[in-house]
Amino acid sequence: MTVFSDAELAYLRSQRLARLATIGPDGAPQVRPVGFLVDAGTGTIDIPGLANPSTQKWRNVARDGRVALVVDDVVPDPWQPRALEVRGVAELLPDELPSAAFPGVQPGVIRIHPRRVLVFGVEEGAAPARTVPAG
Repeated sequence: MTVFSDAELAYLRSQRLARLATIGPDGAPQVRPVGFLVDAGTGTIDIPGLANPSTQKWRNVARDGRVALVVDDVVPDPWQPRALEVRGVAELLPDELPSAAFPGVQPGVIRIHPRRVLVFGVEEGAAPARTVPAG
């Protein structure tokens, strides 16, 4: 089973910005805008950065790997919101440097392993939510 449908992959690949939610040291959510890359084969999402290992989001993931990533936009005329949310578990890859990342990216990737996907406005007739088997 693949994690993302063809329509979801096309949507994710058409977007450049997402919001990553991590759990801060006081237990409150912390949300940051991030660039991202999706790997269709593994179903994982990589978050590269300019200085990931020195960021609060990196420290948050090191302490508690539960994360959520939201990619959304609005198609104007007629107004149509679209969104894809991925809830999952993240791992830290301090030496990883993705070749397809944006200019200036430094080593250090947060890799999300999806456990739940929620989507709307991306694919007609698709289920709005599903659980991804751990694997």
